[in-house]
Amino acid sequence: IGCFIYSYLGIGSAVVQLNAIIENQPTLASGPIMIGFAVAFGIISCVSFAGTVSAGHYNPAITIAHTLYRKFPPWKAPFYIFVHIFGGYLACGAVYFQSRFTFLHAEEVLRQKGVLDQLQFTTQGPSAVFAFYVPPGQTLWGSFINEFLASLAASSVYWAVMDPSNTLVTPRMSVWIAAFAYGVSIWSFGAILNTSRDLGGRLWAITVWGQGANAGTYAWISSLTNIAGMIIAVFFYELFMIDSRRVVNLESLEHHRLMTKRLTNIDMRLRKEHQMHEVESKSSSNTASMSQVNEKPNRDM
Repeated sequence: IGCFIYSYLGIGSAVVQLNAIIENQPTLASGPIMIGFAVAFGIISCVSFAGTVSAGHYNPAITIAHTLYRKFPPWKAPFYIFVHIFGGYLACGAVYFQSRFTFLHAEEVLRQKGVLDQLQFTTQGPSAVFAFYVPPGQTLWGSFINEFLASLAASSVYWAVMDPSNTLVTPRMSVWIAAFAYGVSIWSFGAILNTSRDLGGRLWAITVWGQGANAGTYAWISSLTNIAGMIIAVFFYELFMIDSRRVVNLESLEHHRLMTKRLTNIDMRLRKEHQMHEVESKSSSNTASMSQVNEKPNRDM
């Protein structure tokens, strides 16, 4: 559900962008800035909604990084990744049927201009709302460098603000900072940064428009480069930035404990004491009630 919300908001802004281009309304065609804001608020929304269930995993790259560096159960990782991509796919389906008239109108306008076949599987075509294509004038190597560096920057910020020993960023602020780090990377460089959004969207584009939406070699770059960027960013952060002498503040420690759903021995002892206290309270209450009942006949006599 979290990835559905994330993808749904981002793709919705892309529909507005498509409509602005077709209707020649440049003031509405804000491009990556609009999409970047939508993605940022999509991340905040999905983590706020499903963070207590999935620990805020809204991207397969995050799940893989936590598996490699934070002892996330490896047997859970494939299921999480599948759900991420499936959530993105469902979000694309929801947006398509919700705005189907927009896609049909866009295709009709391009067909009348005689450029539908030429633009359909490019960044200017209707299918580009869901699937990503090589930007005009950019090479595959340039696309890889752009996606990798943007992912490296966003992933470094994400891992730093999620570090429980980072005293400058509280757990409540970490989601906002990470979300806008991703948003800025998108509106500054036009990066993708999320396999679930890319692969889910491409699968939906193939479902609607056929194999022409697969984008060939570029599909591998757009869907997998962010994972490599995340792994390398986390590796360097763990190697150079982690310091075991740092003091973890209580707020971060409590947040980390709750998110990992681990009960310590102290938690278990406190829970047992609380249960025993409740039993004793109920027992005392029942005893007092019985005493009052026994005293009433004596008074009557």
